[in-house]
Amino acid sequence: MLDSLSQLYLPGAVTMWCALFFGLAAFYGYTRARHGDHDTLAFARRGYLFFTLSIVLGSLVLALCLMRRDFRIEYVYQYSGLDLPFHFQLAAFWAGQKGSFLIWLLFGVLLGVPLSRSAGRAEPTVMAVYILTLFGLLFILVRENPFVMLAETPVDGTGLNPLLQDDWMVIHPPVMFIGYAAGAIPFAFAAAAMWRRDTSTWVNRAFPWTLGGFLVLGTAILMGGYWAYKTLGWGGYWGWDPVENASLIPWLLGTVLIHGMYLERTKGRYRRANLVIACLLYLSVLYGTFLTRSGVLADFSVHSFVDLGISRFLLLWMGFFLFASLYLLVTRLSKVETNTNEDPLLSRGLGLVLSTVVVTVSAVLVTVGTSAPLLTRFQENPAQVGPEWYNKVHLPLAILVGLLLALIPFLTWKGTPASELLRKLVPSLGVALAITAVAAISGVEQPFHLLYVFLAGAALAANLQKVITMARAGGLANAGGYLAHVGVGIMLLGVLASSAYDQSAKVTLEQGVPRQVGDDLTLTFERYVPRQGREKEHMEVRVARDDGFTYLARPKFFLNDRSRQLMVNPDVKNTLLRDFYISPIQYEPGQPPGVDHRMQLGRGETTTAGDLTIRFVDFNLSDTGDPQLALADGGLVTLGADLEVRSGDGEAVSVTALYRFSSGGQVQTPPVELPGGGMIAMTGINPGVGKVQLDVAGIGSVPQKARLSLDVTRKPLIKMVWYGLYVVLAGGLLSTWKRYKTARLIDAKTA
Repeated sequence: MLDSLSQLYLPGAVTMWCALFFGLAAFYGYTRARHGDHDTLAFARRGYLFFTLSIVLGSLVLALCLMRRDFRIEYVYQYSGLDLPFHFQLAAFWAGQKGSFLIWLLFGVLLGVPLSRSAGRAEPTVMAVYILTLFGLLFILVRENPFVMLAETPVDGTGLNPLLQDDWMVIHPPVMFIGYAAGAIPFAFAAAAMWRRDTSTWVNRAFPWTLGGFLVLGTAILMGGYWAYKTLGWGGYWGWDPVENASLIPWLLGTVLIHGMYLERTKGRYRRANLVIACLLYLSVLYGTFLTRSGVLADFSVHSFVDLGISRFLLLWMGFFLFASLYLLVTRLSKVETNTNEDPLLSRGLGLVLSTVVVTVSAVLVTVGTSAPLLTRFQENPAQVGPEWYNKVHLPLAILVGLLLALIPFLTWKGTPASELLRKLVPSLGVALAITAVAAISGVEQPFHLLYVFLAGAALAANLQKVITMARAGGLANAGGYLAHVGVGIMLLGVLASSAYDQSAKVTLEQGVPRQVGDDLTLTFERYVPRQGREKEHMEVRVARDDGFTYLARPKFFLNDRSRQLMVNPDVKNTLLRDFYISPIQYEPGQPPGVDHRMQLGRGETTTAGDLTIRFVDFNLSDTGDPQLALADGGLVTLGADLEVRSGDGEAVSVTALYRFSSGGQVQTPPVELPGGGMIAMTGINPGVGKVQLDVAGIGSVPQKARLSLDVTRKPLIKMVWYGLYVVLAGGLLSTWKRYKTARLIDAKTA
């Protein structure tokens, strides 16, 4: 026990143990307070307050250790370094498994403070369930303490993964973990309602929380997609990676739950389904956590965490809540009173139900696709499904969503006659027809794609018409749901245009030589720009269109100083109708003036220069110095490279190229004569990997120019993806505010 204590940074470790103690006390108090003991309720509230303070203090300790670069702590050593700027040093907090669990728990306990005040009479049961969800994170942090200390203090840390050294890393993960933490709140309300055998009012109080979680998680998904698009250089914003899907599945289920809650509050329907969906939403968060953090997808996702040895614990955590959910649903669901659905075919109620079914099917398909490596792991070659599969199965679902969103604004609860519905749809259908005509003229030919465009345009126009009508009648605040549906219509058009009709070409440019790409684009590689201060190395590429539009693209292509990992950042030029996306693939520097050939050789490797064949035999560590070449400040070190050089069919001649450097940083690379004429010099060394750089001059060859290979993509209407999601989130924000005010009115009436 004493040995294990000595391996922990006690100021931080004590906060975790205190959190466990106060969390158990709060849980005990809330379970006792269910029977109306007000003294016990006060005890539970104080326990939760100290539980929260313990997690806050633990988080502050880890943040301070990172800011101070205290490399005694293993986590600080693993994810930070002396060269990291302040904001990346802060982002190192959630760069690893332990820190990300802690930030998730931090947001969870902080959300619990207003949750306890908004739960009303159900507070003891809701908070007891909610604390149980937090215990899953807390037990991981007690077992895998983030404050483990190293036996010896390193001089520097390992540093942050170069792929994570981006400004989005500072804000995207915290927003994502707020969304994950909020996913437990509707579950807590639903489970508490079943536990208390009172399922009549939980939706009123859970609705604002569900909408808020939907907004936050949607914002995080938007950030993640934009981060991938602007920074990583692979040309897209959504690759259907398991880690991406782990956030999408609960967001889709949150969408279903929001609409189900609306049906329950409006018509007293969907009560049983809402309880099931609320449980599935939280279970999807746990399942996504298991997939991405247990290491089971390490061979299938570049974003997946390595296994910390917590796979069994994650299974137990998920299994506990799966069993608890099943028990409550099996024993309580049949007794939940709900109004039967007797809606006619063309009614708003049936339209909303069908919409939730379509989105639920999407969530199920994404879950199945994400789970493919697990489902096939007993085969000889486990496999995953690619983006093509997801796109194929979602095309008919997107068409159905467009159809339903176009119809619902004009449907009533009692049903709408077909003739009246058609009359109301005429303006929207006219707009949709115009949009489809433009798409057809622009090159959209596939029938399903044209139908997709027509229905997405109809959905956009119909809901926009409804937003304008409701805003004129009673203010924009009442039109939040329809505004969100306008955003969905915009997104549907943007997703199809930017993914199915993008134009991509791989080109190789010689420096200073213009090259035409496509019918109207000319690219010229002008120069390589070395690093200047914080500005990374980049290329300058002149992009010119036939219509006179021109700009200077600056894609980045550089070597990370610490990891020696080659990094790529694309250049993205936003225009009104399309993005020009230029991502570097390979750079060949060519030869400097006076050099005919430049080559890099490892031990035993051979290459040609003109009619010469050159083989690098090995490094020569003997005293090959020449006093006449001594550097001014002394401290001279000489390294030789033994080479075998053959001219044509002649015999191989041994020569030794020298690389001389001093402690002051001065370098000399004296040239050596070659058989048949010409000179060779060793102008660079990498003893760690056993390579040398050699320059050959004077053999009459034409020097090769620098060459840059690029992936050039034109993405039409991609802005509609971002703008559409902005509109969805704006509509959700209006709806959240309205539901919050409704919940406050309920509190005032019941006070």
